[in-house]
Amino acid sequence: MSTTTAVTKETTEENIAAGLARLAVLPEWLLAPLQADRVAAALRQALPELADGRLALRGCKIKRMLLQGDTGRWAGTYTLTIEAPGAGKRTVALRGTFTPAHVGAVEAAVADAPLGAEGWRCALPELGLELEPEPPESDLQAMPALTDPDSSRALLEDGIRADSYPDMRIESCRPEVLSYKPGSRCTIRYHLTYPAELAGRGWPATVIAKTYRKESKGRNAYDGMVALWHSPLASGEVVTIAEPLAYIPELKVMTQGPVAGEQSLEDLLKDALRADTPEAHAELNAAMARAAAGLAAFHQSGVRHGDSVTLGQRYAEIHALIERLLVAAPELRGAAEPLLARLEAQEAQAPADPPVPTHGTFNPEQVLIDGDRVGFIDFDDFCMAEPALDVGLFRAAIKDIGMNALDTTDRAAREARLGQLDQIGEVFLSAYERLAPISRERVALWEAWSYFRDTLHFWIKVKPAEPDNGMMMLKHHLQKNVATFERFNV
Repeated sequence: MSTTTAVTKETTEENIAAGLARLAVLPEWLLAPLQADRVAAALRQALPELADGRLALRGCKIKRMLLQGDTGRWAGTYTLTIEAPGAGKRTVALRGTFTPAHVGAVEAAVADAPLGAEGWRCALPELGLELEPEPPESDLQAMPALTDPDSSRALLEDGIRADSYPDMRIESCRPEVLSYKPGSRCTIRYHLTYPAELAGRGWPATVIAKTYRKESKGRNAYDGMVALWHSPLASGEVVTIAEPLAYIPELKVMTQGPVAGEQSLEDLLKDALRADTPEAHAELNAAMARAAAGLAAFHQSGVRHGDSVTLGQRYAEIHALIERLLVAAPELRGAAEPLLARLEAQEAQAPADPPVPTHGTFNPEQVLIDGDRVGFIDFDDFCMAEPALDVGLFRAAIKDIGMNALDTTDRAAREARLGQLDQIGEVFLSAYERLAPISRERVALWEAWSYFRDTLHFWIKVKPAEPDNGMMMLKHHLQKNVATFERFNV
C-alpha cells in the first residue's frame, strides 16, 4: 500500500468516525419538546384553566415525533390526563408540531375554546411546540365499516364470494382490532359463524383483514399471496402461509385466512433472552432453524411477483433521507456522507446473487410458531430481490428486538447482549446456508444498510429517552465485519 493510499484511507476512517460521533447525540433543542415534565410545566403556565385550578394536569404522555417530509418540522401525539373537580379524569389526545428555531418562529397563542375541543390551539414558543386536537382518521376510510359487525359481515361476504367462495354466506361476524397505526394501516381479526345448514363447507372460522393508506400495498400483498398459493409452498410442508381470500379495491382491504400460532418468533426470542438458560436457547435455536428452512423454501418456490429491489436503490433512499434531515438539522451536513460513500463503493464491488421471491421486511415478528411448525405473515412488501435482503434484514431485526428488550443503559451489559444476538443470528444464517446459496458479503452489506437507516431514524423518528441502539449496532457490525469490508479496495 502506498503512502498516499494509506493517508487517504486513514483520513476516510477519521471522517467516518467523526461523522458517527455527531450522529450519536441528539441536541437539546430536539429533546426539549419530548420531555414530558417540561411540556407539562409549560402548559400549566400557558393555559388559564390549569393555572387557576379549574383543571388539573395529572399526566403527559408523548409518543415518538416523526419528521414530516422535507418541512423541517416534527409531529407526534401528546396524550394529556386531565382532572376536573368532581368530574374525574379524562384523556385528551393532541397533535403536537415541533418547529426548530432556525426553521421558523412559534408565537405564543391559546385559542378561546375548551381544552382539546374543536378549534382549540396552544403554542409554546419556549419549546417550539404547537398543540391542537388530534385529527380524526381520514386516510383509512374503511375503518368505520370494518369495525362494525353488520357492515363488516356484508363486506367480507361480498368480497370473498367474488374472489374465492361464490356460495359463502356468513351468519355473524365479530371484529377484533389486532393492530392500528392511524393514517397508515389496520389489521382486524374476524370471528365468523355460518348458518347451520351450511356447516362443513370448509370455510374459515377466522378471517384476517388489513386495510391500507396506499392501495398498492394491499394489492401487492394479495397478488403475491395468490401466486404463493399456487406454488409448492401452499402445501405447508415446510412453512405455513395464509390462504388469500379477497381484495376489495374500493376500500383498499385485503382479506386472508388465518395462520396457526399464537406466539411469534419475536416473543420466543424475548423469552429466551429473559430466561437465559440452555433449554430456552436450545428451543430458540430450533425455531430459528425452522424459520430459516421456511425462508429458503420461499426463496426457492419459483414464484415471480412484485418490483425488483436492489441495495443500490435502498442507498438512494438513504440519500433522500439525509436531505430531509438536513432541512431540520443543517449542522449534520457531512456527518453521514463519508460512511454512506464507503458502503456504496463496497456494494458496487460485491456482486449480488440472482433475484428470488422476497418477503421484503422479514423479521421475527412475522414468523408465527405453532408447535414445531412455523408460518409467515405480512407480505405487503413482496418483491424480487437477492436473498441477502431477507436474511440481512432478519438478522438486523434480531439485534433490534434483543437490544430494545434490554432495560439498561450499562454499556458492558449492552455489548454482552450484542454478542448473544450475534450467535443467534449465526444460527439462522448457518441454517439457511445448508439449504440455499447466499453471499455472506451481501448479507453483511444489507445489515449495514439496516443499522445505518436506524441511526438516521434516531433523529427522524425521535422517541423520548430511547438509547442509541441503532448507532451501537452499526458500530458493532462494522467492527465485527472489518475483514469483509476492508477486503474491498475503497
